[in-house]
Amino acid sequence: MNFYKNIFALIIFSIILFSACTAESEKNTTDNSIEVILANDEIVITSKQFSSSGMKLGKITRKTFSERIQTTGMIDVPPEYKAAVTVFYGGMVKDVHLLVGQIVKKGETLFALENPEYVEMQQDYLNAKNKLKYLKAEYERVIELLENNIASQKKYLKAESDYYTVLSNFNALGKKLQLLNINTNNLDYNSISTSTTIKAPMDGYITEVNITKGEYLSSNEVSIAIVNTEHMHLELNIFEKDIAKIKKGQTIKFTLPDNNIDAFEGEVFLIGKTVYSDDRTINIHGHLRNETQELNFMPGMYIEAEILVNEIEQPAIPNDAIVNVDENNFILIKKYFGNDEYTFLQREVKVGKTNDGYTEILNANEFNNNEIVIKGAFNLIQ
Repeated sequence: MNFYKNIFALIIFSIILFSACTAESEKNTTDNSIEVILANDEIVITSKQFSSSGMKLGKITRKTFSERIQTTGMIDVPPEYKAAVTVFYGGMVKDVHLLVGQIVKKGETLFALENPEYVEMQQDYLNAKNKLKYLKAEYERVIELLENNIASQKKYLKAESDYYTVLSNFNALGKKLQLLNINTNNLDYNSISTSTTIKAPMDGYITEVNITKGEYLSSNEVSIAIVNTEHMHLELNIFEKDIAKIKKGQTIKFTLPDNNIDAFEGEVFLIGKTVYSDDRTINIHGHLRNETQELNFMPGMYIEAEILVNEIEQPAIPNDAIVNVDENNFILIKKYFGNDEYTFLQREVKVGKTNDGYTEILNANEFNNNEIVIKGAFNLIQ
C-alpha cells in the first residue's frame, strides 16, 4: 500500500514540476514575443522588442506629389563648349603627344604641322612689307608734288594704285599667317620656318585624336575634338501629347544606366518649338540643380528621366508605415508608453498617390498629430 502511495506522490510531483517548467517557458516566450490584445484592438510590446526590431516612430508630414512624364535623353554641353580643331592650310603632322581624356588649356600647343608652302607665305609677306615701305614713301611724295602742281594727276593715280594694291596684299598675307599661328610682329628673313603649331581654342578635355605623326592633315579635316564640361545640361525628348503639361522650372529626376539607386535632379529650362516628324517628339533642355554633381557625368551619357508635372503638397507617410491586409491599408498609432511598454492602436488609412517612398494619406485629419510606426509595422499588424 505504501508502495502505491509513493508512486502516486511521485507522479503528482512530476506533474507539478512539468507545469512549473511549462509556465516558466511560456513566460520566457512572452518576454520575447508580441502580445496582441484583440479585444481592444491594441498591440503591446516592450521597449526592448521595439528597439531590437529596428522599429521607428514618426508623424504624418507634407510631401509633394505629382504626375510623372517618363522620358529618355542624354547629358550634353552647349555648342560653344565644344571645339573641333581644323587647319586652314594643310601640312604634315610633325609632332603630337595627346591622349583622349587629357586636359588642355586655351592657347596650349596641341601639335605641329610642316609644309614648304608656309615658307613661301612668309617670304611673300616680308617682300610685300619691304615693297610697301617704298610705295608708301613714293605715294606721299607724289601727293606733295601734286599739291604744288608739279606732278600730274596720272602719276598720282598710278602711285596711289600701286601703294594700295601692295597694302591689300600685305594685309591679306598677314591674316593668312595669323591663321597659321605665326606671329608677324616678330617675323623677319632670319626667322622663317617650315612649320607651325596648332593651339587649343578653349579649355577642356580631349575627346578625339584623329591624327598621327607623319600623317598629312588636309584643310578642314578634324584633327582634335575638345569638350569643356563646366556647363553640362540635359537633352530630353517628350511626345507631343505631353507638351501642354510641361512648364519652365518643373523638376526633372533622372538616373544613369544600370544605376537606379542614385537619382539626380534638374529642372526644365527651355522647351523646344519644333515637333520632330520621325517620332513626334519635342526637345526639352534642362539644367542641373546642383552643378557640383557634374563630376558624375560625361557628355553623351544616356539617361532615364521623369518630369514632375501638376505638383501638389499633401499629407504623407513612408510606404513602410502602411500594411495592406485583405485589400485594406492599416497603420499603427502610438497610444501609450509606460512601464517599459509601448501600446499601439491599429487604424485603417485611405491612401492616394505614391512618390519617392511616400504615400499620400487622404484621411490624415483623423490622426491629428499622433505618432505612428513608420518602420517595422509589418511585423505587428494582423
